[in-house]
Amino acid sequence: MDRSALAVAATLLLVTAGCASEDDPGSAPTTSSATAGMADGGGATSSPGAAPAAGTTGHGGEGTTAPASGETGAGPSAYGLALLATPAGATHLTVTDLDAVRERLGVPELTSQDLMTDRLEFWRAAEASTVLLTDGLLREENSRYDLTYDFTQDDVDAEVRWRGPDGAGFLLAMRPDLDPDLVQAAIDDGAPGLGGAVLDRATSTVLGGATTGEVWASDPALAVVGDVPAESLVVRDGCVPFATALGVDATVEHQDEVLAAHDVASLTGLEAVAVAFTGRTATVRLAYPSGTSPATIETDLAARVALGEDWPTTESVGFADGFGEGSVAGVSGTVGELRYAVTNPGAAAHLVLADLVPLGVCPEVELLEEPTGL
Repeated sequence: MDRSALAVAATLLLVTAGCASEDDPGSAPTTSSATAGMADGGGATSSPGAAPAAGTTGHGGEGTTAPASGETGAGPSAYGLALLATPAGATHLTVTDLDAVRERLGVPELTSQDLMTDRLEFWRAAEASTVLLTDGLLREENSRYDLTYDFTQDDVDAEVRWRGPDGAGFLLAMRPDLDPDLVQAAIDDGAPGLGGAVLDRATSTVLGGATTGEVWASDPALAVVGDVPAESLVVRDGCVPFATALGVDATVEHQDEVLAAHDVASLTGLEAVAVAFTGRTATVRLAYPSGTSPATIETDLAARVALGEDWPTTESVGFADGFGEGSVAGVSGTVGELRYAVTNPGAAAHLVLADLVPLGVCPEVELLEEPTGL
């Protein structure tokens, strides 16, 4: 999708959202039976943060999901823009909504025009209080950008990254009131990180990396699984291979320990996995195939929580180092949701970026090779 197409798509996304809100209020999410009882006084519970639109289905199912369900009053959400830019061949997507972080930390209007001390304090507070999935494309060269082009990472509202077998790319959503000529000058000069990028003035976005043909917005499961308010978000197309989640240093003993305690093969297959972070809370959203019943999803969610509790640490950082106690949060359509406390933001970021979170593992298990002793 080229830049003009992205601008048109974003406009259509807004129009579609307005029509949908008038004609179809959507259906209320269904809370799992396990958490419904807690709501009466045993503890707090919530259903998934954003219910799928009526008629939503998984991969290949009938019906479609409008990515506009994640838009805001001012325009498409960061995830909505990400869906329009990310090529269909990408396997992983991250979205860091820096505007949302600034809002929570009480500095919603912070830009490169503010005092350096205030900007540095924001980054210190952000790194300590939430899971940042990127250091910021421009941030390492903030001083150069500030002196030469009069804008910095502090003028980026949201940063999107994707990767897959065909390569990687990014989308920067700049603050709308930033002079686009400043950004274009940096691109023309091949400034660090922006070499070869393209500015779309209509959407105040900068695109780097090839984006042609189909995009994630055309996939119903991907469109709905990440449609949840969050400060940062990582989405994977499909489930996580068992061996990948165990880690490259896993041994046959680690594998056998897990398989002896859990029937991984009986888990339900997944279309997509998303982990959303706001502050020290993580929301894991699992997209199931079209037609999967709520009861089946609830059972699978409980099994995945139990699996996470016993997941071994095979590398320098393990699941237990980044995440605390988890629980089933609810089911909405074909999306199930788990809720976790984040105990270490840095560790949590490493784990989700490296696919070391076991909650989205595939039911198919390819056994590790037995050591030969040679």
